[in-house]
Parts: sequence; C-alpha cells; structure tokens
Amino acid sequence: MSKLTVKEISSALPEAKDKFLEDGEGLRLRIFPSGKKSWQFRYQINGTRKTMSLGSYEFVSLKEARLKAHDARKLIDQGIDPAEQAKQEESNKLAEKKAAEQAALGIRTLGSAIERWAELELVKRKDPSEALRALRKDIITPMGDRDIQTITRGDILDAMDTIINRGARRMANRTFSDLKQFFRWAHEREWVATDPIAGVTKDRVGGAEPERERFMDAVEIIELAQALPKARIEPYVERAIWIMLSTLCRVGEITQARWTDINLEKGEWVIPADIAKNGKAHTIYLSDFAQDQFAHLRELSLWSEWVMPSPQIGQTHINLKTITRSVRDRIRSTPLKNRSKATGTLLLSGGAWTPHDLRRSGATMMAELGVLSEIIERCLNHVEMNRMKRTYQRHEYRSEQKAAWQLLGNRLEALLKVNEAMMSQESSVLS
Repeated sequence: MSKLTVKEISSALPEAKDKFLEDGEGLRLRIFPSGKKSWQFRYQINGTRKTMSLGSYEFVSLKEARLKAHDARKLIDQGIDPAEQAKQEESNKLAEKKAAEQAALGIRTLGSAIERWAELELVKRKDPSEALRALRKDIITPMGDRDIQTITRGDILDAMDTIINRGARRMANRTFSDLKQFFRWAHEREWVATDPIAGVTKDRVGGAEPERERFMDAVEIIELAQALPKARIEPYVERAIWIMLSTLCRVGEITQARWTDINLEKGEWVIPADIAKNGKAHTIYLSDFAQDQFAHLRELSLWSEWVMPSPQIGQTHINLKTITRSVRDRIRSTPLKNRSKATGTLLLSGGAWTPHDLRRSGATMMAELGVLSEIIERCLNHVEMNRMKRTYQRHEYRSEQKAAWQLLGNRLEALLKVNEAMMSQESSVLS
C-alpha cells in the first residue's frame, strides 16, 4: 500500500458517504460528506478491534498524524490501550488545571495530595502502577477534587464498601493499606490536622485474607497435561506453565525474562534483581525438563531478545497479565466478549487455579520428594526471616538446589510419560 501525500489529501473531494484514505499500519484519513477531514488510527488490543481519533486534518498534519500513530503503536506493544491512555491523560490535565485553581485559593485537594505522594513515595515500589490505578479509580475519581482537610473516616470507609460490593475484597484491603500509608505521610507534613483512618485495621474493611493453599498433586498434573492440548492456549503460554511448575519462578519473572539471562548450555537462568520480587538476583539451575521447555521457547521467540516477545510490533515482552488472563479465560464457566471460547478446558478436579499456584505446587512436590525446607526456600528465593541466620550463614546450597530442581524435573517428566502412556492406551482401545 502506497503512503498518502499532502497533495493527495488536499485534492481529495467528499462523497455522499464517508470516504477513507489509507496511509497504512492502521492510520487513515476520514473524509466526511461535509468535507471535514479527520485522522483515525485503527488497532487491536487484547483481541478487541478499536478506532481512535487523532484529530482534525485542519490542526494535525500528515507528519504529526504519523507520529501520533507511531506513539500509539509503541503503547500497544507495552500492552497499553492508546485510547484509554489518551482519556486518562486528558482527565489528568483537567484535574491538574482544577488543582491549580484550587491551589491559588489555598486549597490542597485529596487528588493532588495522593498524586504528590505517588511521585515521592509510591514510585519507590517495584511496580506502583496497579496501586495508583486503583487509587485513581476508587478514591480520586469520586472525591479527588475535595479539600483533603474535609475527608472523614466515613468517606474512606464508604469508598471501601463500594469496592467490596463489586466483589473485590482483596483490592479493598490493598487500597486501604495504601491509604493508611498516604494519610500517615500527609499527617507528618501537616497537610491534615488528624489522620482520618488512624486506628482502623483491615479487619474492619475487607477482613482478614486467608492464605492460599491451592496446589496440584500428581493426579492433577496429569490432568493438566491432558487438558492443555484441548485448551487451544498459545504455545508460549503452555511452555511457560511447565517452566513455572518446574522452576518455582513467578509469572512476572518468566514474562520479563531475556535470553541474555539464560544459559542453556550451563543450564542456568539468572533472574535479575530488578525483576525478582524481593529485589535479590536469583539463579535457577535448570533441570533437563526445564531446559527442554526453554528450548521450545527459543524456537518460538526467533530473533527476539525476549523469551516471550509481544506479538505486536516492537521490542518488548508480552503483557504481564497475558499468562494469567489466558489461564483464567479457560477456567471460567462462560466466555468474555472477544476472548477465548475454550472455557472450562483448564478446570481441574481440584477446582480453579492460578499461575501462582504452579509455584506452590512445584515446591510441595519437592517436599514430597524429600527435599529439605531450607533448600526449597532457597529455590523459591525467599528471604531468610531469622536475622542472625541471614547475617552469619552465607552458604548458598547451590549443589543442593541444583539437585532439588533436577528431582522435580525428573518427577514432572515421569508424570508426562504416564500421561502419554494413558493417551496411547486410550487410542489403541478406540481403534
């Protein structure tokens, strides 16, 4: 497809119906019957096709439209919806304008105070985006333009009730914890005379959260092996599932893995400190089973530096939520719009499960194989809670960890062979 030119655009005449001039890669010019010309960018994200306006040709030139489309494609590569991002930016601008007007009157709003706290404190977290998104949605949107001094305990608890009423009890607890930190910080700066939620605990908000205990036993792992081919799940997600089970890694660690972190010849995967949850670099000694899964991912990723590259154009990894979303779509009972119709295909006899349960399942299987808890904790990259032991006992148990991962890999390989034998027997009976 040839690119548009300014001359072609200028000479284009309106017709009885809307007319479209394509520039390629999703960018096109819409010409209305009235003669008005407007830029559109068409794209697909999370299986949904969308169209966003990039402005009128009267104010946005061809060159500027291409730059806007380029920026939008970069966001899509990161798993961000450019239309939603544009709405958020516009909303932020309006909020900033209103905050400036209120500041001129000597009013500090709740919204501006939270945003300032986020810039100085929340940003120190490894991934602050989800917490800030929740605060903007459930706190700033309904009452962010109010004077922070007028916010009461009842206002905050009402907001928490709203979150709980939509079935997000865990989110209510997390948001409340963030607000506790924020109000303590605001009180220290005398932005509020008193902390409105001082003394209130999570028990009075979302309630205590029970520890997750879900893990898969040998029977369910065989069920999983039988279910995956029928689930029509992406091949790289299927491999990631077996990697999480055989290495005890977290979903974010495999999602963000680079090939430079992995040495298949030595059988080592170094998870960098900036990706590891506890901020400590972690070496996983890959079993033969895990190396085989990575070898398959190497073929799938081809040229990319990422182990799990984004299917969109650009140098980045898949969205951090892709694996979890793919699994959840195949566990739920009814399909969501524009999502997988293979619902229920990954629901196992023990009930619903999440990718994080694979990590717990692998650790449990290690224990069943006789691996000491001390070694399992090292394989999980957990921080030693005993300060004295953490300070003086520096032995890293590398050979013991390597043996533990190999034991787990051998066990998984044996279970998959049991599944193959069962499938072969089934096939011979049917024939």
